[in-house]
Amino acid sequence: MSSYTVYTGSDCYKLLLSLVCGKIRRQKKVFELSSMLKRYGFKLSICILGFSLLSACGGESSSDSGDGGVTPPPIIPPPITPEPIPLTQDQRYDLLYRSTFGPQPDSYQELRDLGYVTWLDEQFSMAPSLHSTRLKEYPLEADRDSYNQADRAAVWWDLSLNAPDQLRQRVAFALSEIFVISRYGSNLGGRTLEMTDYYDMLVTHAFGNYRDLIESVTLHAAMGDYLSMMANQKADPESNRYPDENYAREVMQLFSIGLYELNPDGTEKLDSQGQLIPTYTQDDIENLARVFTGWHIAEKSQPGWGSKNGNWFVPMIAYPEYHDDEEKVVMGEVFAQGQTAEQDMAQAMDMLLNHPNTAPLISKHLIQRLVTSNPSPAYVARVSALFVDNGEGVRGDLEAVIRGVLTDSEALSGGDRSPVKMKEPLIAMTNFFRAFEAKSADPSGRFHNSIGTFGSYGQSPLGSPSVFNFFSPDYAPNGEIADANDVAPEFEILSWNNFILTNNQLWSATGRTDYEGEENPNRIVINTASLEAIANDHLALIEEIDRRLLSQRMSEPLKDIVLEALEDLRDTQQSLKVRNALYIVVTSQEFHIEELAQ
Repeated sequence: MSSYTVYTGSDCYKLLLSLVCGKIRRQKKVFELSSMLKRYGFKLSICILGFSLLSACGGESSSDSGDGGVTPPPIIPPPITPEPIPLTQDQRYDLLYRSTFGPQPDSYQELRDLGYVTWLDEQFSMAPSLHSTRLKEYPLEADRDSYNQADRAAVWWDLSLNAPDQLRQRVAFALSEIFVISRYGSNLGGRTLEMTDYYDMLVTHAFGNYRDLIESVTLHAAMGDYLSMMANQKADPESNRYPDENYAREVMQLFSIGLYELNPDGTEKLDSQGQLIPTYTQDDIENLARVFTGWHIAEKSQPGWGSKNGNWFVPMIAYPEYHDDEEKVVMGEVFAQGQTAEQDMAQAMDMLLNHPNTAPLISKHLIQRLVTSNPSPAYVARVSALFVDNGEGVRGDLEAVIRGVLTDSEALSGGDRSPVKMKEPLIAMTNFFRAFEAKSADPSGRFHNSIGTFGSYGQSPLGSPSVFNFFSPDYAPNGEIADANDVAPEFEILSWNNFILTNNQLWSATGRTDYEGEENPNRIVINTASLEAIANDHLALIEEIDRRLLSQRMSEPLKDIVLEALEDLRDTQQSLKVRNALYIVVTSQEFHIEELAQ
């Protein structure tokens, strides 16, 4: 049993979609589907691999102190802060999956010993692990004189798996799907270091203030190039030239206030006719585009206004002669005549920060990326209130918002809304790798683009097809999810092609287990030695896989499926037993779907 066949008949597909949506009758449908597949001659333990996903619709550093051998004073750990409400085991597991790229084998014990308040405090206080720093530590290959996009992706895997500031890295990834730039847009495909710097900007501001974040996003040269605010200039009607509206539109629609007026709980306001109320008009877009004129890269190396050669690693600067300093009105707010480009920019950033839509829109997006696709209005309202006021009169405090997202009562104990959230393919892969202490086989520790980052999962870091990300926050697949007025954003990238490609990657990953003897330095290898040692004790093996991957909540039907597969193999096939058991679990609905603890 070294390979699997995926059955893709139309009848099965219909049942798969019903499994995606249904939260009742689930076990009945599992066995209904397995029975049907058996009629086609497939074994249950094999068939579950083909439908399981769809059925659910840097390291240590050391330094020489240079003190002649004098022992430094001991580091005194911070005091343990009592937990307001002690978490259950299930709640601790859930918190780790939401606030990191996946628990490592010792993560559960660490969180239990520290308590979640102290653990979060430590995560918030850690210095950022920067992708640019790690990238520049990678030696260039002999045939290249510059870094490429594959190098950037390799560093993303490196830090996502190994960086100690896991919460910051996980939030930065969420922010990268809100404040989107992409290697597929404009001239960014050839600017690896500049894109890496943009990602580091998100890492740095992940726990800062939204006001600082949105301004840094706006003035970063990579964003300026991607959404064409760079080199935007005031109108010249005689030559039929007008300011570019691209960034003005997207900064409102996607990065701050959204299309329609919202209540503080994220629900949409309606006018007296029961219609949605637009937040802005075309006139507002045109006037905000005028606000954003006159900005270009700093330290331009060529005088022509259209040239983009210069320093992309510092914020863009204003060139007064290209700025429209006439009066402008945006959403009723007057930008006075004679203001400088810097004054107009500051006023625009304050306007977006203080708009009543920004708090619920950003809060809900972060909840969706970290906890659940369908937060209740009350959950959104509580987090939105923290955005408005962190308790000390500060608006836009992202640390307070993230803490609220992760520790809200609904995040910890569930609520009345649908608990289903499908893991993004990249998150599922990092969950698996961290559970089995994955590392690069390269002796230097360098990660390589050996796991199909581009094209194998339907997503890649800073690689979305457009500014609208890989999926819409409002996407709902047809069927029970849409009928219930729920959403499932991640399902928008779940196609048969991506499903098969992801499963292929998982099958390859489960087989790369030679932690010391792997000869291909491009590979990522996992450590399964402890599992192989107990491989012939099938129940013990299942229990350990359950602990590492499913938070000790594996269902009895899935245990039976794994057990059946194990019993088909001889006791001399320990490594194959481990591989098959892992593959069944990591392609199951129980691994790919996160459900709120009840």
